[in-house]
Amino acid sequence: MEFKLILKKINNELTEKEQILFDEWYAESEIHRQYYKNVIKNYGKSLDGIDVDVAYKNLAPKLRRKKALFTPLRVAAIAAAITVLISLPFISKQDDSELSVPVVATEKKIEIGTDKAVLTLEDGSEIPLEAGKSYTNKHLTSNGKELTYDTSDNKTSEIKYNTLTIPRGGQFFITLSDGTQVWLNSESKIKYPVTFTKGNTRMVELIYGEAYFDVSPSTQHQGADFMVKSQEQNVKVLGTEFNVKAYKSDSYIATTLVEGSVSIENNGSTRKLTPGNQSNFNTVTNTIKITAVDVNDAILWKEGLFSFKNKTLHEIMLQLSRWYDVDIEIENAEAGEIRFNGVFNKHQDLENILLTIENTNEAKFEKIENKIIMK
Repeated sequence: MEFKLILKKINNELTEKEQILFDEWYAESEIHRQYYKNVIKNYGKSLDGIDVDVAYKNLAPKLRRKKALFTPLRVAAIAAAITVLISLPFISKQDDSELSVPVVATEKKIEIGTDKAVLTLEDGSEIPLEAGKSYTNKHLTSNGKELTYDTSDNKTSEIKYNTLTIPRGGQFFITLSDGTQVWLNSESKIKYPVTFTKGNTRMVELIYGEAYFDVSPSTQHQGADFMVKSQEQNVKVLGTEFNVKAYKSDSYIATTLVEGSVSIENNGSTRKLTPGNQSNFNTVTNTIKITAVDVNDAILWKEGLFSFKNKTLHEIMLQLSRWYDVDIEIENAEAGEIRFNGVFNKHQDLENILLTIENTNEAKFEKIENKIIMK
């Protein structure tokens, strides 16, 4: 059953032929009927007259916020603008097999991701950061949900480095000593100076993972550029907002520019990006490809949402595994290549997302301890 038909049913827009298809699907099983009732219950009040593509575009103004992300209240505000997209997989392939509900083992619940990280200081000591635990030293302070460095402490010529590691099932927000803000996704690691040398290039290293940067302008730092090193790629900026995705399991580094201007440097060559463009640096062939993209799809993760726009099930499962800290095994390779479109709230149980995918008749899931098997 294509989810668009359910939306059209709710909006009383079904053609006569579509109504027949819907009636057949609805009468087929109690699971289908319950699923339809849940859609009406959760989204019905906000679905009238919303266009999917327009809803995506309308997100842009709402993403121009400087901070206060990763909170349930913030997530709710953003989600309100894209209600029609929540749990919205557009799959047209029909399958007559009965749907199954994910098997949930009561002895071990898969936890929703949260704010947590491990801070490694210049002397090698490790400080766990998580909700309810605060930490302070002469250079920084953390309330367990974010990390802030002293922005007035940039006069020293001696460079000392800290490292922040975000595990699977985690995320974190950090303000560097120059005022640059960084949002870090699950399974990410970044190395940066405790204080920057005045007037010199502000260099940080995204060792692996994904990070969104809102860079303090070079005009506020005696013209000093800001540079992000990630494997064999350097991103040089003057003051801008961009996202870098460089997971160890990927064979590419994706850099998406939201606003401003950046240069992608590799092997002596330089390519410039303009807002709305994304560079894909192939770490195997050492080649760069630049394309125009929907930047919202690349940055919604920092707003507490999963954005799956034309993503394969394999790609979706990989993202889910990082956030929920669960291993996912794909037995059905063919189903793994099916593409979905949709946006999900990250602050919900994994089982809810899997059930939505199952209701497209394209895949089934079984949970065994802390592993999900896609059949």
